[in-house]
Amino acid sequence: MVRGSDMMNTVTAGKIPAAILNRKAKLSLIHLAKKETGITDEAYRLLLEGAAGMSSAAELEYEDQFNAVMKAFETLGFTSWKKQGKTTSRPRWPDTWGCTRDQRAKIEVMWKTCARNKSDKALRAFVKRIAHVDSPSFLRPPLARKVILALADMMEKAGFDPATGGRLGTSR
Repeated sequence: MVRGSDMMNTVTAGKIPAAILNRKAKLSLIHLAKKETGITDEAYRLLLEGAAGMSSAAELEYEDQFNAVMKAFETLGFTSWKKQGKTTSRPRWPDTWGCTRDQRAKIEVMWKTCARNKSDKALRAFVKRIAHVDSPSFLRPPLARKVILALADMMEKAGFDPATGGRLGTSR
């Protein structure tokens, strides 16, 4: 770990510290950690000084400084999204749908019954294609009815009764 006062010693010892990549994102993460840990500005400045030898996050220049600051925040209880097993900071699709709960349930059951690809991603792509909305949160009840009707057609073509969900009779 390279601290601000040790920076010259590291450079003279033959090791050149790595310049920081994605500086803006890392500054945002530091400020998020400050907010989530709830420390005061004075404590924040002391943490920066102790961990990386700087009085402001704007002075951040090297990866080692960033890593030292984040390690200090981890000792205060902060965990990043990546360490919690999440790969992105935000879900791509919100879990809320704009239609009624009953409509959502009907859409999901009909989809699981007749679709070849039963994944949530495929369902969302289907909803986008039929209702022309970018997210299920924009799927209002009239558009949800349109999706339900399209799924009913799919169910009939796949040999299912849209009303009951069971197989259509194969009597000839």
